[in-house]
Amino acid sequence: MNKKEIYTLMVLIEAYYEKFQFDQYKLDSWHVVLRKYSFERAHENLLEFVAHSPNPPKISDLFNNSSGGRYIPRIYEIDMTAGED
Repeated sequence: MNKKEIYTLMVLIEAYYEKFQFDQYKLDSWHVVLRKYSFERAHENLLEFVAHSPNPPKISDLFNNSSGGRYIPRIYEIDMTAGED
């Protein structure tokens, strides 16, 4: 992913989350990590993320490990009625 594509992602994140702000330093820092990923994948993951999170994403949120890594569910994902009969 190039810097222009990362900039596009950051503008979208800023539009979805008023708390999110970025500058040239943050753009450059994200580019160091995100340059090996595709914009299409990042954009798709961002759209999925914003549908479920009230907080802006970190880089790891855009490319989470779905291969069985450590995952702690959010409270709204836990079935509080499980085991009740």
